[in-house]
Amino acid sequence: MKFADDLLALYKKHFSKEDHLPIFVYSILEQLDHDDLIHILKDCKKEELQDLVASSVLEYIDCNKKKTLTPTRFQPIEQKRKKIH
Repeated sequence: MKFADDLLALYKKHFSKEDHLPIFVYSILEQLDHDDLIHILKDCKKEELQDLVASSVLEYIDCNKKKTLTPTRFQPIEQKRKKIH
């Protein structure tokens, strides 16, 4: 995926270790709006998009199965409702 390759290159340009790569990636993604994210997805090849969606779905299922939070935005539905009310 070109976006991921570009992001990694940018990270390596500024940091020597990959210790903080997840924080870096999330901070970049948080700055993007909906249209930016859709543009990234549109640039993906079908196989890349399938892998991306499969990874996200599996992580979501695993997170909900364990009822724990991960560094992603996925949270069990019960926890989202508690925050709203």
